[in-house]
Amino acid sequence: MNKFAHYMRDDAKSDVAEQTDALQLTRRGFLIGAAGAGVTLAFTHPQAAFAEANDAVADGAYEGALWFRIEQDGKIIVRIAESEMGQHVGTALARIVADELEADWADVTVDYVDADAKWGYMVTGGSWSVHQNFTPLSQAGAAGRMVMIEEGARLLGVEPSKCKARESKVIAGRKSITYAEIVSRGNLTREFTAEQLAEMPIKPASQRRLIGKDAPALDIPDKTRGTAVYGIDAEVDGMVFGRPLMPPTRYGAKVTKMDDTAAKRVKGYQRTVVLEDPSGTVPGWAVVIADSFHAANRAASLIDIEWEAGETASVSEEDILAEGRKVIGDASKGALVWNDEGVDEAFAGADSTLEAEYTTHSVLHFQLEPLNALAYQREDGAWELHTGNQWQNLILPTLAQALETEESKLNLRTYLLGGGFGRRLNGDYIVPAALASKALGGKPVKLVFTREDDSRFDSMRSAS
Repeated sequence: MNKFAHYMRDDAKSDVAEQTDALQLTRRGFLIGAAGAGVTLAFTHPQAAFAEANDAVADGAYEGALWFRIEQDGKIIVRIAESEMGQHVGTALARIVADELEADWADVTVDYVDADAKWGYMVTGGSWSVHQNFTPLSQAGAAGRMVMIEEGARLLGVEPSKCKARESKVIAGRKSITYAEIVSRGNLTREFTAEQLAEMPIKPASQRRLIGKDAPALDIPDKTRGTAVYGIDAEVDGMVFGRPLMPPTRYGAKVTKMDDTAAKRVKGYQRTVVLEDPSGTVPGWAVVIADSFHAANRAASLIDIEWEAGETASVSEEDILAEGRKVIGDASKGALVWNDEGVDEAFAGADSTLEAEYTTHSVLHFQLEPLNALAYQREDGAWELHTGNQWQNLILPTLAQALETEESKLNLRTYLLGGGFGRRLNGDYIVPAALASKALGGKPVKLVFTREDDSRFDSMRSAS
C-alpha cells in the first residue's frame, strides 16, 4: 500500500493534466496522398500538417504521419518530440516506430524537432516519454507498414494478403521490393479516419523484432566522435557572447550600481546590459556582452556591480527544512497524486507502527554541460531560441511575456542536453539570453552560465 503527496505548482499541475489531451490531438487520423514520385502520410490534425506534408511530397519522400519519413534511398528518419539528455530517448522512440513499420534498423536515424504546435505538448520528464508515446507511435508505424504492403503488393502484382513486411522490404514468396523502391515508384492515395486509426492493430509483444532486443543507441556514434551538437554548440553568423551577472537572491533584487570601467580593458569586451524583464523571471540580472566567451567571462569578473537584495537574502538551509516540515504537516497543501484505499485504516488498526524521517538537503542540479541559450530576432520579427530544454511548452508563455510578443512568433529549437536531471525542465535560462538580444536590437546573443564568484555577496549577506 502506498500513500503519498506530491507538491507541485498549480500551473505546472494544469500543464501536466493537459498533456494527455494535447497528445491525443495529434492522433485524429492521417491522410496519404500522392504527388510526383513519392507519397505522404500525415495526420489530419493539426492543419499545419498538410502544408508540411505537401512540401515534403515534392521531393519524392514518404512522410509517415508526421512522425517518420522514408527517403527515396530507403533512409528512415523518425521525428522525436522529446529531449535527449543521455537517456537515449531517440533510440527508444525510433524503435517503437521501426518495429511496427518492419524497418531495417540500419536504415533508421532520428531528427529532434522544434517546439511547433503540430508536435503536441512537449515535455520530457517523469519517465513519461515511452509510455505516453508508445500507442501513437506504434499506430503510425503500423499504418505505414500497411501502406507499404498494399503498394508493394500492387507493384509486385500480387494480393496484399500474400505479402509480409520485413527489414524495409515487402516480400511475397520469392518476390520482394524495398521500401526505397516503393517510395520511388509508388502512386497511392488513402485516408484513415480517427476511428480507423484508433482501431489500428499493433503487434503483440511476441511478434516484436526490435523492441526489447539489443541494439546500438543512435546517439552514441556522434557523441563518441564529438560531432553531436548540444545547445552549447549552437552558433549563427554575427553572434556575440554573454555572461550573466546574477544577484544574491532569486527574486526581488535590483541593480543599484554598475561600473564597467575595469572591464573595458579586456580585449573583445563590448558592454554590460542591465535587463528589463516584464515577466519577472530574472529581476536584477545583468549580462556582460563580448566578442568571445573568454572575453565575456574575464570582463564579468571586473564589473563593479551592486544590488539591493530581495527579502530572501537571509533565508538559511534550516529555514528551508523548517518550511518543508510545516508544509508536510498541512493537509491542505500540495496535491495527492496517488491514494491506495485502506492505508489509513491499516495504520489505525495496526498493533505497532514504525516511523522514520529521512531528510535531504538542497543540492545543485549540476550538469556536465553548463546552462546556455542562443537568442536572436529574425528579419520577419519572429524570435529564434536555441538551447537544450526539457519542457518547451512550460517556458514559451514566459518567453512571450518577457519579449512582449506572441507565442506564435517564438521558434524554440531543442538541441542535445549534456545532462538534465530536472534542471532544464524550467527554461528560465533562455529568458536572459532573449532579453539581452532584445536590448541589442535583436542581435544574436549566446549566453553561457558559469560559476559565479560568491565573495562579492559575503558582506551583503552579513548585513542581512
